[in-house]
Order: sequence, then C-alpha cells, then structure tokens
Amino acid sequence: MGKQEILLECGTNEMELLTFILGDQPFGINVLKVQSIMEYDHSAVTKVPKSHHAMIGMILYRDRTIPLIDLTTALDLEGSKGHKRRIVIVTEFNSVVTGFLVDSVNRIHRLYWSDFVPMDSVLGNVAESITGSIHVDGSEVLVVDLEHILSVISPHLAINDLTSQNLDVSEKSARENMRIYFAEDSKTIRKNVVRILKSACYKNIKIFDDGQQAFDNLIDLQGQAESKGSDVSLLPDVMITDIEMPKMDGLTLCKKIKEVERLKQIHVVIFSSLINRQMIKKCEMVGTDSYVTKPEMGRLVSILDKLCLDK
Repeated sequence: MGKQEILLECGTNEMELLTFILGDQPFGINVLKVQSIMEYDHSAVTKVPKSHHAMIGMILYRDRTIPLIDLTTALDLEGSKGHKRRIVIVTEFNSVVTGFLVDSVNRIHRLYWSDFVPMDSVLGNVAESITGSIHVDGSEVLVVDLEHILSVISPHLAINDLTSQNLDVSEKSARENMRIYFAEDSKTIRKNVVRILKSACYKNIKIFDDGQQAFDNLIDLQGQAESKGSDVSLLPDVMITDIEMPKMDGLTLCKKIKEVERLKQIHVVIFSSLINRQMIKKCEMVGTDSYVTKPEMGRLVSILDKLCLDK
C-alpha cells in the first residue's frame, strides 16, 4: 500500500463497510475488523459446556482455537432457514480473534462517516448492540457493535476497574487540573471510562457522542480564546477519541485538530479496539500523540499521567 492510498484512508472521514445478512435483514461492520471470511462447517465446532447461549463453540482457525458466536442469536433475531451455506466472518479487535456466524455476506461499500445516523434509543436493549445505521443501495443497514456483543458474552474482555497501582493518587492535584475531552459513540463505554477516570481523580471531563461534536466545540472555544487574547486558557489539555464514530471518525478529528494552529497543542490519544500495526501507522500519519487498545484502562491512565506531569 502506497503512502497516497494510506493518506486517502486516514483523515478523510471515509470507511469501508462489509454488509451481510441475518434472516432477511442487512447489517454491517467495519472492514478494519475483518481478518477473513470462510464457509461454516458445523462438524468442525467443539461445544463449550455452560457457555453463553450465543456461543456456538470453538473452531480451529490458522492453527489456533477461536470462539464462534452466532450473531443472529446474540442480536435476538429470528434466523432464516433459506440459507443452507452460512458464513463465518473472522474478526480481530481488542487484540482478540473471534468468529461470527452470519447467514450470508453481500459486499464491501466505501462510505463516509458523516452519512451514519447514530442509533435511536427507541430500539431499547437491542440498541446497545447497534451503533447506528446508514442507507446503502436502497436499504437501511444497521451497523453492529461487535465490541458490546463480545463484552456481554465474555465479560472479562470489557472495560474493567483500575488496579490499586493505577489508582495511586499521589498526583491528585495534577490529575484534577487536567482538562480532558472524550469522544466516543458508545454510551456504555463513555459511562464506564468516565467513571474509571474519575476514580483516578481525573474530574474535569467533557464527553461527546462523535468527533464532529468534539471538533465543533473546539472551534467555538478557539473563537472565544481569540476574542479574549488567550491561546490556552479555555482549551482542553487532552482529547481522548475512539476511531469508529458517526459524523466524524477519530482519525479525521485528530488530523483536523493538528491542522489548526491554535488547537495543535492539544494532546490527542486514540482509544480504540482497532489498534494494530496498520492502524498505528495511520495514527502516526495524522499526528496522534499516543494510542491505547481498548480496554486497557491502566495504560490509558499511565499515558494521561505522563502528559499531565510533562505539562
């Protein structure tokens, strides 16, 4: 992949969505999570006793054993009996490789995050497993929150409380004085991360549902700072951001922040389930100051401490 192609894919607010079918309804996930697609062989599944009802079992994938989850069951949907050859989508996120069983796979679409519509609360509990929707080829495609589904089935992979080492409050004053912005579209993750950061004495946190909200707020603050003749008094010290968000993704948010003279001093920390070698390269190309894989809250606090103490 050439440098020009990488630049096209990071900081342009574009993404690629793999669409697939559950029952008779289209769904989608970010291609960046997908390792491979293969035909489902039920005879190759090893059952796991007393496992979650959506856990089909374990399968062998590239000389390693990975969990296989029935996505139809996980979303509490009715499956279709018309699909004789079901498909396994093998994913990697949160540094975990997992297989998800679907009825069929459609195609990959290149889209803009600005076209995504965040999921409305009218869907109730199911909405926690759906991050949003987008109109593709005449159909409304629901985007599945695989991280939430995996955290429900395997709770040890969810964002957990800090250890006593990370809760060291010797730098309490410095932590309390740090101004933090946090952009994350998942309500559950926002709530847990803020709760944990506050337990570590990071009290001054402002949250945003997506990158566009966060950037608009920064531009407003920039205007206020200019009118008062100050560059820094109103601006946050750190922007923590997810990558996958409606309206504006985290890479684009970082790129835009670093392009504005009065904003580029803000430290940007990418907090995402998509951190791997390829994504690290993209993070660096848009000027990210640091990056953390979800759900490594201890490392996130350590990075914030370093930024805080080095001020």
